[in-house]
Amino acid sequence: MTGGHIEPDESPVECFKRETMEEAYVEGHCSPLGRVTVDQSENYLWKEDGPYPKIGYQIFYRMDITKIHEFEAGYESADRIFIDPPRIREYYADWHEIYDSILSSAIEKKIKNVRGKLKWM
Repeated sequence: MTGGHIEPDESPVECFKRETMEEAYVEGHCSPLGRVTVDQSENYLWKEDGPYPKIGYQIFYRMDITKIHEFEAGYESADRIFIDPPRIREYYADWHEIYDSILSSAIEKKIKNVRGKLKWM
């Protein structure tokens, strides 16, 4: 799972692709899954001059990897591993139930894509 902040004049898709390249050194076709609104309005720890907006969004995409580059560990990542999706909880300490929904959506989208391609073959 990669992530990051959007740069000025960058689209969400461009941000996702850039962050994924910087952190995992992979490229591919991506499609949106949805978003989660992050509302800090009632968070007493939120600060006006902090790094995060009072109301922000986490946008989720799935990527079908088409190219794997040599891993350089030049940004925030020290290592790269590929995980079988059902085992992701073993690797992600802050797993939340909403991520189950997002992961299920990504897997279902892949199944639909595969089924759609099989119909045309």
